Amino acid sequence: MSPNTNIYIDMVFLINFIMDFFVLWAASKFGKLATTLRGLCLGALIVASYAVLIFLPQFSFTATFPAKVVCSLLMVGAAFGFKNIGRFLKSAAYFYLVSFIMGGAVLGSMYLFDDSLFILETWNGIAVNVINFKTAWLLVGLIIALILGLWGASYFRRTLQQGPWLVKAYLEIFGQVIEADALVDTGNQLNDPITKEPVMVIEHTKLSGILPPQLTAMLNKKEPPSLDEQIAILQDPKWITRIRLIPFSSLGNQNGMLLGIKHDKVLIQDGQKTYCNIRVVLGIYYRKLCSEGTYQALVHPDMLTEN
Repeated sequence: MSPNTNIYIDMVFLINFIMDFFVLWAASKFGKLATTLRGLCLGALIVASYAVLIFLPQFSFTATFPAKVVCSLLMVGAAFGFKNIGRFLKSAAYFYLVSFIMGGAVLGSMYLFDDSLFILETWNGIAVNVINFKTAWLLVGLIIALILGLWGASYFRRTLQQGPWLVKAYLEIFGQVIEADALVDTGNQLNDPITKEPVMVIEHTKLSGILPPQLTAMLNKKEPPSLDEQIAILQDPKWITRIRLIPFSSLGNQNGMLLGIKHDKVLIQDGQKTYCNIRVVLGIYYRKLCSEGTYQALVHPDMLTEN
């Protein structure tokens, strides 16, 4: 590296922390991997610190390939945990996949759209853009991370999935277990506006043995009861603390409101995998979700996240 090159350690740390935080976040969404804000921050902190060490002569060994691999695996472990080797390797694979997609997209955009001269120099084997790495390219990377995290997994699953993505749902309420065939609705973004818990929509007939008979009878009518009428029936102490109101928009109903209730537990069985969900709201739907009766519930994609 040129002796006249200035390296601002604080900026190196900050840029790497921000980028790696969003890479880890996108990997968690893309791979449906359970994590926490603390885990993401810790993982990003490890790599940001590593990026600083690379520029210190006494830590030149950190620029070697084994050191890079060890650092990235430590970051993955900090963000997603070391519960078992299979889950850890899956987390690492999603991290590397998102990293390569983001890195390739940013570098490709730079070469394609930036016609101004820039120079790449090396420091301990690391390529460093010392002249014209614009803030815009950092923003490009963040946008790509957001796209991958919010829509990437759903897109690839829809592309690879042949036919509807059907799963088995087992709902536990007041000690009773209800079984339903469910469709994983990758476009479902319904969440409880207060707790931000995902909403699983289910036909009211599946809950007929649990809901008050008066409410079931009202929902069986051709014209659904008003939300106030439904809530009035659920004034029993065992129900009142479980009531939720879920705003939604659909064709012909841009400001709808769905009655929701809290359950005790929901298990989602997808092939050989079973996902346990406690923080979920059930949205009660008064019509059939599928005219053929293939499924009776819509599963929020966030419910298929490994814990």
